[in-house]
Amino acid sequence: MQYNKQPDGSYTELTQKNVDTGMGLERILTIFNGYTNVYETELFVPVMTRLDEIIKDRKMPLREKRIICEHIRAICFVLGDDKHIVPSNTEQGYILRRLIRRIIRLLKKNDINQNILYELSGIIIEQYNDIYNELGRNKSFIFEQLDKEYQLFSKTLDIGLKKAEWYFANLKENDKLNGEIAFKLYDTFGFPIEFTTELAKEKGLLVDIEGYNKKFAEHQEKSRQGAEGKFKGGLADHSEQTTKLHSATHLLNGALRTVLGENVYQRGSNITAERLRFDFSFDRKVTKEELEEVSSIVNKAINDSVEIICEEMSVEKARESGAISVFDKKYDEIVKVYIIPGYSKEICGGPHVKNTVELGKFTIIKEEASSAGVRRIKAVIE
Repeated sequence: MQYNKQPDGSYTELTQKNVDTGMGLERILTIFNGYTNVYETELFVPVMTRLDEIIKDRKMPLREKRIICEHIRAICFVLGDDKHIVPSNTEQGYILRRLIRRIIRLLKKNDINQNILYELSGIIIEQYNDIYNELGRNKSFIFEQLDKEYQLFSKTLDIGLKKAEWYFANLKENDKLNGEIAFKLYDTFGFPIEFTTELAKEKGLLVDIEGYNKKFAEHQEKSRQGAEGKFKGGLADHSEQTTKLHSATHLLNGALRTVLGENVYQRGSNITAERLRFDFSFDRKVTKEELEEVSSIVNKAINDSVEIICEEMSVEKARESGAISVFDKKYDEIVKVYIIPGYSKEICGGPHVKNTVELGKFTIIKEEASSAGVRRIKAVIE
């Protein structure tokens, strides 16, 4: 690295010039110690050794052992982050789920039918905690999520593998597994497409990725329509009562983030004239005390008679201003931002009441699980 590019496009020569080898710490350790690969370094030896002790006389391929040890380290660092990312079917959570489920499949494949993810992750946490304190701080969260995902996937893995074997048995070498079937393995048994592709590759077969992507896109569109409802914002209609409940949903979202933390994000909503239903990212049951605190915040906002302000701006400016948005939703270049000062600021298409006092009393009637890592609240206003 020799030059520093200036805002006007010109270059100035650096006083200190450096060579970026792109090697990384592990490769440097490998070379300095005269090893042949990174798995012989002290960064991997503890977890590799423990895995060998667990395997005992089983003949697990070296490549698969390395995959398990490398994946469990990556998993610990993702789960150990203070953002509390959980396994899911979207974005970072999808990558996390793929890593965990690949390990589970390799363990089952090698006749290891107990959950050893605790032991392996515990070694990683202990090894790196002095430098990455968040691992120790989030240790219980890491263990909890690994247990949840193991229990969730183990229930369907064996059945799904048998079904996949049946599908593969009807294919000839170099044939492609139908995209619709690949999606069925994902939708019914939780097999990520990369998982199915790996299974196929082991048998010298291919998967119709284009066909899978088409089915997946259709599934996403149906899910989006179901989450948003007939009209924007998940409203069944634009009546006065659903409009009130829609504004109450914004207050609920803000209150949940205040009580449970800013890692809470909307995952869907459905609003009728009778009640609101709100899905949000959270990895455990919300306690009675927490629900009472959430209700108290919403009702305070109502009693404070706060004016609801609407501003139009670019998506970028909205997010820079702190406005939250619906997870994974695509927006137009110019959006409306509804602000309830002190309580909520969201990108939203409306409609809303003019003042919170119009809402009346807010009451949560039910809190339950919606899916892995997602909770659901149903509430009414009177």
